[in-house]
Amino acid sequence: MNMSKVVSALMLMVFVLGVNAQTMEGTKFTTPDYEFTTPESCEPYNHNIMECVNWLENVSPNIFEEEQARAKKFLVDWATLSDDVSIVMDEKIVTFIKSSPDMLTYYIGGWVKKALTTNNKLFKSDYAYAGLQSVMNYYKRYNKLVKTDFNIEQLIKKETEGGLLIQLQKDMIKYDFK
Repeated sequence: MNMSKVVSALMLMVFVLGVNAQTMEGTKFTTPDYEFTTPESCEPYNHNIMECVNWLENVSPNIFEEEQARAKKFLVDWATLSDDVSIVMDEKIVTFIKSSPDMLTYYIGGWVKKALTTNNKLFKSDYAYAGLQSVMNYYKRYNKLVKTDFNIEQLIKKETEGGLLIQLQKDMIKYDFK
């Protein structure tokens, strides 16, 4: 086998493995046994939370439904009690609260991931932006499998036009300086 065929074969292998790793369609997240009773009881699960968020963001809504439900509950339970995050759920920011409450998990996940990777050193508007980006990315990626939502469509439009972060900074200033 000549060198160009070997290189081509290796590149194909890397591409296939990369695509499979990115989609996580063939993997399941195993929700750990947990009992959150205090904020301190959440901390040992921080690494599991990051893995959980990454998995939820990259798995199709029509597979592993039971595992997704457990993972979403784990994430929400952790985020509700953990001292590592303080998530803002203002309807002016999270415009899809009523129209697509199932998408809130992705908002929470994006916020949590950003907060944990930056050690909470940014403004809340930055975390809200990360949460909304997670929602928009999931919505666009699985648009044929999720309910069409005018509010999320408007967020995507505002992001495409370059105004979403600026609007968030204006809307969240009251939370950024509390």
